[in-house]
Amino acid sequence: MNGGRRRREQDRLRPAGEILAGVMASLGLGDRLREREALTCWGDIVGEEIASRSRALRIRDEVLYVRVDSPAWSQELRFLKSRILAGYEEALGPGRVRDIRFTEH
Repeated sequence: MNGGRRRREQDRLRPAGEILAGVMASLGLGDRLREREALTCWGDIVGEEIASRSRALRIRDEVLYVRVDSPAWSQELRFLKSRILAGYEEALGPGRVRDIRFTEH
């Protein structure tokens, strides 16, 4: 009899974050949330000057697509790509952004 009571108490005492994570996973929203996180932290990772001349557009298969203002900025960011990737790894953990592609539009 005690085992049933203990089990009900454990079910009621689960942290909200754990429950939310389970719901999001069952709905397939976890990947979308991680993608959104990678897009929203672009400015924090590259800094104000670069962020004012570029915009993270989307992430697919761990590749971040970024639009830049000009070919010159595209080239500059290609030179900085390894530093930017290191910033993403530090901010979000390893493997979340494995490559970056820059486009001028």
